[in-house]
Amino acid sequence: MRDFGHHLAHSTKRDLAHSTKRAPASTSEQHPRSPTLSRAFRATGLLVVISVALAACGGDVPLPFAPSSGPSAAAPRQLTVTVTEQGSNTPLVGANVTAAGSTVTTGANGTAAITAPVGAALSVEAPGHDPASGSVPGDGDVALALRANVVSGTITDGSGQPIEGVRVFVEGAAEWVRSDRRGRYALPNVPEAATLLFKRAGYRLAELATSGQPAADVSLEPFEARALYAPGAVFEGAGRLDALLRLIDRTEANAMVIDVKETGGWLYYTTDLPEAKESGADSHPIFDLEELLPALKERGIYTIARMVVMKDNTVGASRPELAVRNAATGQPWKDFGGGIWLDPYNPGVAEYIAAIAGDLADKGFDEVQLDYVRFFSDGDYAVADTNLPNTQSFRLPAIRRLFRVVSERLATTRTFFSADCFPISFIAPDDQGIGQRPEVIMPYVDYFSPMVYPSHYGPYTFGFANPNEHPYEIINETLKLMNREAKGLPMRIRPWIQDFGYGEFRAYTAADIRDEMRALRDNDALGWMIWNARAFFTESALGPPRDGEDAGITTLTP
Repeated sequence: MRDFGHHLAHSTKRDLAHSTKRAPASTSEQHPRSPTLSRAFRATGLLVVISVALAACGGDVPLPFAPSSGPSAAAPRQLTVTVTEQGSNTPLVGANVTAAGSTVTTGANGTAAITAPVGAALSVEAPGHDPASGSVPGDGDVALALRANVVSGTITDGSGQPIEGVRVFVEGAAEWVRSDRRGRYALPNVPEAATLLFKRAGYRLAELATSGQPAADVSLEPFEARALYAPGAVFEGAGRLDALLRLIDRTEANAMVIDVKETGGWLYYTTDLPEAKESGADSHPIFDLEELLPALKERGIYTIARMVVMKDNTVGASRPELAVRNAATGQPWKDFGGGIWLDPYNPGVAEYIAAIAGDLADKGFDEVQLDYVRFFSDGDYAVADTNLPNTQSFRLPAIRRLFRVVSERLATTRTFFSADCFPISFIAPDDQGIGQRPEVIMPYVDYFSPMVYPSHYGPYTFGFANPNEHPYEIINETLKLMNREAKGLPMRIRPWIQDFGYGEFRAYTAADIRDEMRALRDNDALGWMIWNARAFFTESALGPPRDGEDAGITTLTP
């Protein structure tokens, strides 16, 4: 095309020059020639020749200097946009109106003047409301109504007292707020039809179906879990689960702590969780939660999933990059019992635990409880190698991060979050080399679960030569310390108590267990969990069933 155009230019010049030569004529036929008219004819001829040539090329090429056949741009016009709240018609002050790249803000009467071309898109946004849109009309003004998307109200208990620290969120959404000290809350970005959830330790989970109403005052029902421990043997031994359920039916117990992951690392339940499949933790299920959980909930049993965290032989072997390393061999470090420990410093450890916790929540557990959230112990420390220096200043942030990551995963689910802890974390001035301190755990959980087993306290703790013989006094002094640390936090303390003998110490009797429970009540602990590794419990220590205290959620009405 470039060569043809070059030829065309020369040909055109030659043809035009030839066309201007005139044949001889009589004097009477000769007239003065207009230079302007002659140039016009020449230009017209040139355009005609070029257009014919371009058409011959078969291209759809616009002609040079040819006038456009498209519509001309619409002229801008000024209009007034009125913004009100849908339903109430209240003028919205401070709404942003945008058109053609310009933004103006509505004044006290909910109006704003804007200049934009006819047909231009209009958009309006205001805090606490769904956005709205329109277009600039040929004449007249525009009125737009925005739906308020903030639901607010007050949360109280059965006596009308405000409840502070209730987590309020839309089911399936990530955003949440907490109620203030007057029980008031305001949750933004609520869809017109949604389910609001109200979650606070010490109360039943509550749900409220909304249909666009902007206000929702709610009252929560108190709830106290009294749990018995259910290890894997309960689900594997013939008749063991039925026996435990009959015990719960006969007593005040209304909850079960169910092992879902022990120190072996594999998961006790059936799952398609990708992280579990990658590590091989899904290879030894012993129960199906789709069958188990509905059956327990039907009996009014509150379900707590207990998960051992850092001691994990399965992940430690399949993903050695996550484990504490043996500096001498380059292999995962093992304690004296042959157990592998994950390194809390390593990227991916917290995320792996959070993925399992989320999976358990999605499958319907009422609560997920973490155990062994600490650094390694009981082995040859001289060859133990961690990703960062093994000092308290590094350990505490690592443990805090794990709790934060898991807390964020469970925040807007129907599942509460709890964690076990050694009481020594409150008695000693440091973390005892394991990274457990109240300040890195308590702010992130709903229920804090210290293992206040008197048999595990050292001689002369709180002045008692043999703490095992003083269950009330040991637990009483421990909880006084814990309550000071918990002050002002939206969580509750629900301890583990013992129904067993340890080492050289005698087994506990019904009287000992009742003394433990009395110490909990006297220090405002909410409920209890009883540990016996074999799940054989002293029934005479338990009271009769309590009417109206089965587990379950509260369904609220608008």
